[in-house]
Amino acid sequence: MMRFLLAVGLSFTLALTAVTGFAQKEQNSQKKAPQTEGEAAAGTFAWGHGLSYVRNHFVKAAEEFPEDKYGYRATEETRTFGEIIMHVARYNHLNAADDLGKQPEDVSEFAFHSKAQAVAKLKQSFQELEEALKHKPGSGNVGDSMIHASEHYGNLAIYYRLNGLVLPASR
Repeated sequence: MMRFLLAVGLSFTLALTAVTGFAQKEQNSQKKAPQTEGEAAAGTFAWGHGLSYVRNHFVKAAEEFPEDKYGYRATEETRTFGEIIMHVARYNHLNAADDLGKQPEDVSEFAFHSKAQAVAKLKQSFQELEEALKHKPGSGNVGDSMIHASEHYGNLAIYYRLNGLVLPASR
């Protein structure tokens, strides 16, 4: 009797799982309606808000780090603080150029020379991303740039702490 109940229970569970799986597959296979103008605008607002947040924190960290420490690197194998700033500016620029259909600047334009040049390039790169977002709402490239900058913001936080400093966002 126990085997019979076990077999019935197992059969019932498998049947229920199969039915649920087919129902989900049916829902996922249905075509979605095209995005309305309001939905597109809301998505652009959300991306734009996220981009502003990332830009404000990253740029402020770049502006407030002492110029004489822009050559600091945590280990011999890592980028300097200034190189990280230029790397993020270059990545932003490449993604924005792709979305805008523009020819990207030569990589030599993103070699580190000074804090002023690095901060200017960084700000310009975020402005380019804003322009790309207006041109292509919900851009995956802009999303990638926000993630990339956020990852490197972690590097900046470490560089700040290793130099006895506190990030502006943590004050």
